[in-house]
Amino acid sequence: MNIFYSQNVDEALDFIQQHEPPGGYFVGFSGGKDSIVTLDLVRRTGVKYEAFYCMTMIDPPEVLAFIKKNYPEITRLRSKITFWQGILKNGLPYAGRRWCCRILKKDPAKKILLKHRIMGLRMEESWKRAALPRIDYIKSYKQFIYKPIFEWSSSDIWDYIKAENLPYPALYDEGFARLGCIVCPYIAGKALKRNKARWPGHYRILEKYMIKYWNLNKERLEEKMPYEFYMQWPEWRQRKAVGCSPAKI
Repeated sequence: MNIFYSQNVDEALDFIQQHEPPGGYFVGFSGGKDSIVTLDLVRRTGVKYEAFYCMTMIDPPEVLAFIKKNYPEITRLRSKITFWQGILKNGLPYAGRRWCCRILKKDPAKKILLKHRIMGLRMEESWKRAALPRIDYIKSYKQFIYKPIFEWSSSDIWDYIKAENLPYPALYDEGFARLGCIVCPYIAGKALKRNKARWPGHYRILEKYMIKYWNLNKERLEEKMPYEFYMQWPEWRQRKAVGCSPAKI
């Protein structure tokens, strides 16, 4: 076994055990490769924990089926409103105003009393994540966040999955590098075309609610952008037009 692999695993296991809270960990699970590895590491340590999956209802159906088959014991949490209802209430999400993450993923976890949360976040994923500490405190949610695989690379993740023979969603084998919401303000270009072709039903519902929101707020929205530009969401950033602004829509 690769010495660096062994060091990564041993260090992560020690990290989890060292910071074990008296009441146990809240382990966030999404069905993606990082959370699969994180949960397996937690299990190996023998620490007290409960695992939770926040159902956005816009995750790939394949991931939902994977979790149901391989992780039936994980507690599922749901938001009070759907993503579609959120559009009518909050408008379309965009970079800098992703209310969807808060409502669908963060708010459902607020009711859980466990305030020491383990998550499979890695610094390699974005510069913003890399700038955060390995142990963080989210004041608004009064939660401590622990990141046992924070410094792992994607290759490290796959090495672990293969070494431990862990099941994972088949979407990875089909070329999906990351699994997340089917509809997202950060999905554009080729990825958007791929998602529309793979899950057309979600985008038909999206169009329905976009039109409904436009009709409810037509006078205000027309001051900010033409209807044709509005309907290009989520590619606003890629298709900027003079005078168009998604701000405060």
